[in-house]
Amino acid sequence: MNKATASPFGLLERLDRCYGRMLDGLAFLACLLIASMVIVICADVVMRGLRRGNLSWAPEVAEYALYLATFLAAPWLLRLGQHIRMDIVLRAVPPRVAWSLELAMDVVGASICAVLAVGTARVALASAEQGSLVLKILVLPEWGILVPACVLFFILFVEFLFRLRRLWRGPKTVRQEATSAA
Repeated sequence: MNKATASPFGLLERLDRCYGRMLDGLAFLACLLIASMVIVICADVVMRGLRRGNLSWAPEVAEYALYLATFLAAPWLLRLGQHIRMDIVLRAVPPRVAWSLELAMDVVGASICAVLAVGTARVALASAEQGSLVLKILVLPEWGILVPACVLFFILFVEFLFRLRRLWRGPKTVRQEATSAA
């Protein structure tokens, strides 16, 4: 083990890379969910067209798949800078000020995700204690629908912390994110 990987900063670099690979895996799962959703919806349409009945549960499964795929892809998109951001102000102010605003917004993003992770955890626990069910075509425990949000808000929180670290260690200017609304 060399000196760079033995230091806490080397460990954080490795954790950041491993975390990035985990986010790649979550994005891949999101893709699989979307592909599955397309297959189920197409199968339902074909069955209706052939007058062979339908898959009554298909729209509901598609709803849950879309919900979960959105949460699974969000941290990966944030990491790559593929999220939508309004950076017109960041482009109009001096680089050091823009950097400070980036830092502040990452702190705000991390704080919001932490609050949402804790909040959804509390709601999921209360739902589990009450035995609440979601009654549609499929009958599911409500907590089972809430837990992915809780976990993925926590994952977003951690990604915001890594973003803060990368911003702090990088150049003191606005990020060059891939997607901009400016």
